[in-house]
Amino acid sequence: MRRRLGGLLLLLAIAYLLGEAWAVGGWQGRPYSWTQDAISSLGVPETMWTDVGHAESTRHVAMNATFIASGARVLLATLVLAPFVPRVRWLVLPLAVVHALGTIIVGLYPTGLTAERANMHGLGAVMAIVGGAVLLAAITAAVAGRHRMLAVWTGVCALVSLLGCVLALTGVGGFGLVERLAVDAVIVWQIGTGAALLLSPAARSQRPDPALP
Repeated sequence: MRRRLGGLLLLLAIAYLLGEAWAVGGWQGRPYSWTQDAISSLGVPETMWTDVGHAESTRHVAMNATFIASGARVLLATLVLAPFVPRVRWLVLPLAVVHALGTIIVGLYPTGLTAERANMHGLGAVMAIVGGAVLLAAITAAVAGRHRMLAVWTGVCALVSLLGCVLALTGVGGFGLVERLAVDAVIVWQIGTGAALLLSPAARSQRPDPALP
């Protein structure tokens, strides 16, 4: 039962992608660029001005609610699935909490006009994005040697997320694209792992394959 609940919580990460797509649908002014514009722009409540014109995210409340709900879901999934982490639990669990809290902070403090919002949002973004990439790397180490397929799947997603982080920090490529590499690799991992937990046969023991958001 606990395993199934954890799988469902992970699978519900698809709600993040739906929330983001919904927010993009409410974008007004210059066209929104999935490869250039930051995800956080969708949560800005004010009108934004750039060299190519103005833009407004009319569904900023929905985007910020999506961030907060996603972080809360990860916290709950961490609590539910914590007993299934076979190794380095002392590392995996704090990283999951950091990632989740960072996502919540991003939603509570949309990037924008004030220094407080910008600083808090920046902190939350680092916790969520870099924390998520490092979390997947830690989960890979935790399950390596015991759950081969999960380790390979998690390792690939970790590499993609870490690559996105590096490209974003170095300014290589469109920011929106590389940011989404970092963020969506974690989201896709959650969806894939959650589906696997829900579809796989019931465990023969009380400790099924570990999976953490």
